[in-house]
Amino acid sequence: MGFGYTNKAGDVLDRFEAKHCIHGSSNVFHNNGNRYFFEVTRRDQKDGGICGSIHKFLPGNMARQTGTFRINGDGTVKRGPKILKDCVLPRGVM
Repeated sequence: MGFGYTNKAGDVLDRFEAKHCIHGSSNVFHNNGNRYFFEVTRRDQKDGGICGSIHKFLPGNMARQTGTFRINGDGTVKRGPKILKDCVLPRGVM
């Protein structure tokens, strides 16, 4: 039985997808001239957070994991690229 994730964590991920992901794909984005994709690996954190991995596209239809991310249940980004951290709602905004 999982814990699910909070609305705040989901809102941050939704904002990231809407702002940075390539139209027609919910998980591919560009950053610093490179193309990446992310995979959500855990949506059942005790605090209601979301965890995942970030992969960089390489030549020849290959990809390599370059990092991970974690959105806390309160909507803050504990770990991840700056463009994900920029999607956090300002304090006091619902």
